[in-house]
Formats: sequence, structure tokens, C-alpha cells
Amino acid sequence: LFSGLGGFLSDRISKTTVIISCKAAEIGIVGIGLAVLLVPSLSTTTTLAALIFVLALMGTHSAVFSPSKYGVLPELFRADCLLPVNGAVQMTTFLAIIFGTVCAGIALDLIRNQLWISSVIAIIIAALGTASSLLMPHVPAAEPTLQLRPENLVMPRLVLQILLRNRPLLMAVLVYSLFWFLGGVVQMGINTLGEAALHLSRTRTSVLVAGIGLGIALGCLLAGFAGRGSRRWTVVGAWLLVTTLAAAALLGSGLCGTPASAGRDLRTETIVSSLFVCDLVEWLLRVDMTILGIAAGLFVVPVQVYLQAAPPAELKGRVLGVQNLMTWIGILLSAAFSLVVGLTLKAIAGPAADKQHQWVLFALLAAMMLPVAVFYRLPALADVSEPTTEVPH
Repeated sequence: LFSGLGGFLSDRISKTTVIISCKAAEIGIVGIGLAVLLVPSLSTTTTLAALIFVLALMGTHSAVFSPSKYGVLPELFRADCLLPVNGAVQMTTFLAIIFGTVCAGIALDLIRNQLWISSVIAIIIAALGTASSLLMPHVPAAEPTLQLRPENLVMPRLVLQILLRNRPLLMAVLVYSLFWFLGGVVQMGINTLGEAALHLSRTRTSVLVAGIGLGIALGCLLAGFAGRGSRRWTVVGAWLLVTTLAAAALLGSGLCGTPASAGRDLRTETIVSSLFVCDLVEWLLRVDMTILGIAAGLFVVPVQVYLQAAPPAELKGRVLGVQNLMTWIGILLSAAFSLVVGLTLKAIAGPAADKQHQWVLFALLAAMMLPVAVFYRLPALADVSEPTTEVPH
């Protein structure tokens, strides 16, 4: 809902100012979450509602923050540096997302009812992020006289015109949104696949998620620092995504056997054994998740660079705001898609089928990614570089 506003602010005022303000607000938002967890008199329902409100605030924060975060890069770095810079930025972004999920799984096994400890850690991280943002160089506003209009909150008219005129740019926005749709489904699906379908502990399931994070880091670095031929990485990444998603479906189906560690948790084994002691099926799944992450990094970094560099400078923030809006639509649809698939499996094969047959979800994702691997080719920047009409104020 607030991605359009984030895009408007990214063009209207300095992106540096937006970034610092968002990072400072993050401390306060996480602090509210800590306060909620520390109030013993709150009922479970009230606590849950308050934490959902905190999550909504964090979502708003991300929507406003994202266009400036990515839009400032072309203003700070030369065009020939965008690929390695984005590789590093995407790597750290995905590592934060993935390993945040990993830490949550381990925390549930270790600290159980003392979740306030995780909020304290989150506040420390937010404070460090705010301090680091203060070191950023100041960049001038792209359109300091731009006036806020209702269309800026959703889809600015000029952005819509550019997307309709430039099919390559529109396709890049849609493909990027599809990528995050797949990511949302995989992040939810791998937890269910590990815990409910394969009966792995939360810690062992978190190792699978960590494999994705490690792979993404490697993929982003490879795509970012490989230099020339970056457009080729989208094709390689797309085919690897198809292959690894299909392999996850096969391994999760039980046709290759069930992991020997099924049913164990930290009450019956140590963290060290959870991390390093497993059979062939579980190792194959860990390797597959790592390659899946590499594929994601190879695929997404060149697309992100293209989306940063292609729009006109005076509209860059609003285009990235629309891209962010489409990204969140993809993420929301991923939850709806998982729900629909789960309900369908229950209707066909029984009440527990959505967990027992979680592999079906990965098979569907592989089929969904196949047309992208076959037909989509990232265009050159020259395909969309054209003068824009004068921006009305």
C-alpha cells in the first residue's frame, strides 16, 4: 500500500534522507515489539494482535525504504559498477532474510518462551543499521518540486505510460515480481516440507533454509563480479531454478527415502549433530537448497541492475516504487497460492495431505518457472533508453 509513497519520496527528497529516516524509525518499531513481549498482563490474543500491528509497521517501513535503497545506487556508483554493487547489496539483503528465518527456527528450539531476547537482538541490529546509514554520502533530490497526487500512491500516470511503451521494462518488472512470488512460496514451503512432511526438527529444517541463504550469497557474488555476459546469468539461473525445484519435489516426495533423522530434536541430539550428522537423502536436500540459492542469485541480480538503470533519472524512484508494489503483490499472492494448493490437496487426498504432499508445491513452482527459462531473455539497456516526456509538477 505504501510502495507508491516510497517511490514518490525517493524522487521528491534526497534518497539519503529517506534511508536515514527509515533506519531510525526501525529502532522504534522493533522497540514496540519488545515492549509488547515484556508486558505480562496482555492476553495471548492481544499480544498476537499487537505483534501483527508491529509487522504491519515493518512492512510499511520496507515499502517506503526500498525505492530509495535501490534507487540511490545509480546515483552513487558508475554504470559499470552497478553489477558488482548490486551483487553485494542483494547478497546481504537475502542473507539477512534467510538467516533471520534460520535464527528464528533455532531460537524457538533454544529460548522457547523468552522471545523478548530476540527482540533485544533486533534492536541492536537496527541501531547498527542506523549508525551505518549516517556514513552515506548525501545525494540531491531528483525532482524537488514534485507535488504529491493520489496517483503517486499507486501507479503514477507517467510510470504507467513508460511501462506500456517499453515492453522490455514491463517484462522485467513482471519477472522480478514472479521471482519474489516463487521466493515467498519456497520460504514457506521448505519449512513445511522439512518439519511436517519429512519430520525434521526445527534446527535441521533451518539448516535447509540456511543452505538457500548461503547459495544466494554465492550466486549474487558470482553474478555481480563475473563482469561481462551478465544477461546470460538470467538464463542459467532460470534453468537451475527449474532443475532444483523439481529435485526438491522428488526428494520431498519420499520416493528417494525418508531422512534417518526424522523425529529427532534438540532433546534427543546436539546442535552439532543436527548440523553435520545426516544421511544421503538429507544431504542431497541440503545441496539442492544451496544450488537453488545460487540459481536465485544468478537470476535476480542482473534483472535488478536493469530495473535500476533503465528508467529515466527523474522517474527512477517512482518506477522502483511501482516495482516494489508489484513485488509485494507477488509475495502476497505466494501466500494465497500456498493456501489454495494446500486446500486442494486436502480436498483430494485428505486432511493431512497439504503437509504430507508438500512436494507438489515445488513441482508446481518448477512448472511455473519453465516458461521463463525457455522464453525470457533480459534485454540490453538500449532497448528501453529513450527520452521521457516532461514531468508535470
